[in-house]
Amino acid sequence: MTSDASCRAVRDDAARSRIHRLEFDVPWPPKHVAAYLLEGPEPILIDAGAPDETGGAEHEGESELREGLAEFGYEPADVDHVLVTHIHSDHIGQLPALRAAGATVHAPKAGIERLEGDLDAVQSGLRATATSAGYSGDALETVIEEELDSRRRDRRLVDRETAQPIDPADPLSVGGREFTVFETPGHEIDHLCFETTVEGTDVLFAGDALIEPFRAGAFQVGFHPGAYDAVEAYYEAMDRLTETTATHVFPGHGPVFEDPQRVVETTRERLDALLEETAAALAEIEPATPLSIAEERVGNVRYHAPVLDTLGALGTLEKQGTVSYEIDDGVRDYETQ
Repeated sequence: MTSDASCRAVRDDAARSRIHRLEFDVPWPPKHVAAYLLEGPEPILIDAGAPDETGGAEHEGESELREGLAEFGYEPADVDHVLVTHIHSDHIGQLPALRAAGATVHAPKAGIERLEGDLDAVQSGLRATATSAGYSGDALETVIEEELDSRRRDRRLVDRETAQPIDPADPLSVGGREFTVFETPGHEIDHLCFETTVEGTDVLFAGDALIEPFRAGAFQVGFHPGAYDAVEAYYEAMDRLTETTATHVFPGHGPVFEDPQRVVETTRERLDALLEETAAALAEIEPATPLSIAEERVGNVRYHAPVLDTLGALGTLEKQGTVSYEIDDGVRDYETQ
């Protein structure tokens, strides 16, 4: 090993020794979510694990938080700050426990503002978008109620009154540490990634924007207006992440990895494949609703992820001139061009 490589390896090991991974179980694939404790004069936790109830069942989220911290000699009261990459339940689940223990929560400004929206107006947009996808009857009402429940839960977990807003346009300094913030929509419209230097090594806390073994779903806004922009936004996130100087990535799912640019390219390829699969599925059954196309593409749409992926893919394919749609009673019927 050359002298430069040897020094780099020592720095990398030192950086990893300052960053501790906590894992939480979740009922949906990939069955786990990670948070990271960053040591320092004011310890920082990046993301906050799963809530105490997931998928409608009781869960040991707070116990996992306490046990995970204890493994490294910490307890919740030792955490001074929590940085939230995005407002999804498996990344904000233990904010109430951490807040009660004295931590300051920092979350995306736009995400906090979205939580303040009037629920009647939210419901109207939900109904229009889910109807356009092909949901009707009881299935439509279920989608709407699940999304509203999610909004109510996120409001409770985040606590808009006390959360400190992160504006990606401004420099971010937390606990005496400087972070570079990347806006990375697609998986979630207000998703942020945080880059910082630890013991001479540039590291990226990527949330769900950049994962090595797979691509997180293009959820963007769920079944809200803007759902058809999700894949386009995902590509934009990858464009922005080409600017990271990090060599090590700490994601919300999957293992820690090196060489983020390799995974940026892999993610682009996975998005390309989604577009191809969606166009092929439509060609088999056209004219068809987004829901029918998703079922043709993956079979089981018990979880909403493949449907939201399909909405985002159709939006991009339409912009490319590959597909078009007509609206009948609020429902989109797509055809290939």
